[in-house]
Amino acid sequence: MKQGLITFLTLCITYSALGQKKEEILVDINDQIEVIDGYIEFETFYLDPEEFLDKMADHGAELNGYYEHERLKKIIRKVGTRTADIITTFYFWNNQLIYVNYKQRPYLETTNDNGQRILDYSNAFTKYESKHYFRDDKEVEKKQIGEALDNIETEEEYVKYANKMKALLDNKFYNRDMYESLQGKWLFIQNTEDFIIFEGTIRFNFYNGKFANRLKTRIEDNVLICFFPMDDKIYRYQIENVNEDVLTLTDLFSKEEFVYAKVE
Repeated sequence: MKQGLITFLTLCITYSALGQKKEEILVDINDQIEVIDGYIEFETFYLDPEEFLDKMADHGAELNGYYEHERLKKIIRKVGTRTADIITTFYFWNNQLIYVNYKQRPYLETTNDNGQRILDYSNAFTKYESKHYFRDDKEVEKKQIGEALDNIETEEEYVKYANKMKALLDNKFYNRDMYESLQGKWLFIQNTEDFIIFEGTIRFNFYNGKFANRLKTRIEDNVLICFFPMDDKIYRYQIENVNEDVLTLTDLFSKEEFVYAKVE
């Protein structure tokens, strides 16, 4: 009996300590969120929809990353589905995910000129919201408000997704000068009917003046990596030189050099 009482009291003390520790963690996270929301001079970088979506959204999509002191602090993603806007905000502290706010915002109805009831895609309300608190990539608290929509699957893998989006944004942010230098149209010196166009992180290839294909790109250690989203084949080019007039690339597989002239 005495042993059982001791065990019971030990468990109570343990759970109480854990509960206190959890509360302290939540206080710390909320303080960090407040600091991040207090920043007024973010540098904003975005991902194109095809960079973060497997398929195009019914009513548009956008993802913006907000940097302060050279570190990503917040990501806001908005995806317009057939019936609702899904808005997810990710907060980072010391490069780790600390908080996610997820909202399902169904569109309100309105009446068109013909008297028909239609959805107003510019007007929505929050029907469901969930708040997720993280420490060391583990969820320590989850709060839910309202009821989730039946036709929209709520998300679960926040840490994995957030880290993936952070990697994409960081790549654009830390290589921003190089990406900026590549933007625009470049004529192939040896055959001016061939040219490439860089828009954001997308490379468009034209052969004999006709569109050939488009590839996603990323830059790592001064290497331009080009790839098709649904293909395993990857092209790697050393960026030998880029300025306002000339772009020189070396294919790291064939060692062939490509020289392009900038077209305004």
